[in-house]
Amino acid sequence: MNDLSIEQRIRQTLGQLLGEEVDAIDKRDSFRDFLGERFDSLMAVEVITAIEGCFDIEVDYLSDDVRFWFETLEKMEQFVGQKLEDQLTLQAAE
Repeated sequence: MNDLSIEQRIRQTLGQLLGEEVDAIDKRDSFRDFLGERFDSLMAVEVITAIEGCFDIEVDYLSDDVRFWFETLEKMEQFVGQKLEDQLTLQAAE
């Protein structure tokens, strides 16, 4: 089991993708504002894919409001936490 918090794991994953500047972003700052033109739609898809891989979750681009949930680290942390909680609930029901 990973001892890092969800936020730490997100920062680590995004650091591999976006570089060390992710360490400087406040958890409430918008990636679009912080990274500027680097955070385009292709980069957003790469971020989502990296988070899916890190946490073994699936993001539904239609039903999950990705523009909202992947705007800040704080929102990503909430989203991932809910997805992980949902997985545990489904596993317990099996």
